Amino acid sequence: MDLTECNRCGKCKELCPSYRLFLNEAFSPRGRFQMFNLLINENLPESKKLYERIFSCLLCGTCQANCPLQVNIPFLMYEAREKTNKNLMQYLFKYFSLYPELFFSAIRVLNKSKPLKHFIKKQKKFSTSFLDKISVFEKKSFESSYLKIFNKIKPKGRIALFLGCATNFLMPSISNAIIEILSKANYEVIIPKQNCCGAPLLGAGFRKEMVNLAKKNLKNYKSFNIDGVITPCPTCAHFIDHVYKKITGERINVINITDITENIKFHHIQTSNKRIFFHLSCHSSNYIKEHHKILNLFNNLGINIEKKEGCCGFAGLFSFLFEKSSMDILRKKVLEYEKADMIISSCPNCIIQFKFAMKNKKILHYTEFIHENYS
Repeated sequence: MDLTECNRCGKCKELCPSYRLFLNEAFSPRGRFQMFNLLINENLPESKKLYERIFSCLLCGTCQANCPLQVNIPFLMYEAREKTNKNLMQYLFKYFSLYPELFFSAIRVLNKSKPLKHFIKKQKKFSTSFLDKISVFEKKSFESSYLKIFNKIKPKGRIALFLGCATNFLMPSISNAIIEILSKANYEVIIPKQNCCGAPLLGAGFRKEMVNLAKKNLKNYKSFNIDGVITPCPTCAHFIDHVYKKITGERINVINITDITENIKFHHIQTSNKRIFFHLSCHSSNYIKEHHKILNLFNNLGINIEKKEGCCGFAGLFSFLFEKSSMDILRKKVLEYEKADMIISSCPNCIIQFKFAMKNKKILHYTEFIHENYS
């Protein structure tokens, strides 16, 4: 990337979630661009302040989506993070990506042990809110650790699923909903052995390991004769399609589940007395831009739904390194959504946030809503 691309117009600044939090030019996309320029020319020594500015970026893509020149600030942040000396939290994210099943198993063990959980919280070295967030979810996981095939006689096509870690280990109801929707539409479903997409790896600065994982996933999915891949996670969709292409030159073709539901008949849905909010996640809006299809589906069903935008505060590593700031963003969304009878989202990670903060609300992934209402 040509580091003279940014013309410093500042259009990105007013929309940047981290700038809104810290109200400091160095925490804006424009400021980070200039900081990265200094960093690669070795004119900026590594320090705690530099680390905070690099890792406080939520990688939400809002800056790039609204930049007149489409300057890719998130990729600059990936490069900057790769150059940093790694700390313990970054290594935890590395091993989470490589061994997600062990990570979630360990989290469940910690949640069961009150003394151990209390001890970790007392150390104040780690973000512990994630332990509480995980405890909200059912204990069973989909756990696709081996190949699964759901056959159909004379199928309309063959689709593979890329579940994503949150769906695979926390929300198996989303996986089951997608499988039943595809089965209803007469598609054969293949679920290869599931790995992480690699987003936490790249976000923590482990580019080489992310490339190796990407190649593993590419080989895995390209070995099947499929029409495409469906994933309920917009972050995974962005990575296995766009980021893989940029980094490895290959991609996994992602299709949207709303393209499959065209011929499915739905019940007459009674929502006139309910206030339903559709939370549009950052990755859905800024990267894969699937929200128009989802909203069109709701409109075609005659559902009165209010579109809501804005970061939920999760943002992967950000919610661990900047726990207080993450919760501040979440609290604003809770106030915004307090009058909702139901919240529908396109992102499992956003659902993690909302289910933790709003336990009295019905919160669904949009595929679960589709599954609940087709004939």
